Amino acid sequence: MILLLSLVALAADPAAGKAVYEANCTSCHGLAGDGKGPAAIALPKKPTDFTQATYWATKTDTDVAALIRAGKPGTPMAAFTQLTDEQVSNTVAYLRSLKK
Repeated sequence: MILLLSLVALAADPAAGKAVYEANCTSCHGLAGDGKGPAAIALPKKPTDFTQATYWATKTDTDVAALIRAGKPGTPMAAFTQLTDEQVSNTVAYLRSLKK
């Protein structure tokens, strides 16, 4: 699966990833990817702010894809096992484009 994600990442489409993000992630992470979605206020831990360069300094695309696929235990971050490898790769490309 990692090999497949790596191969798909070469042709990742941030525009397609934006559509997946908007359908699945904005309630917590916000439209801007800043962790300020409408559900964020009720969460015990603030959702990740994908606009921060400090977040991306320690994350590879494979790391982020794994978090999307498996979720993050102990947090409200759910696993998105229904997404295809291509959708995950595209979403990671979109998230990376949000970095300021």
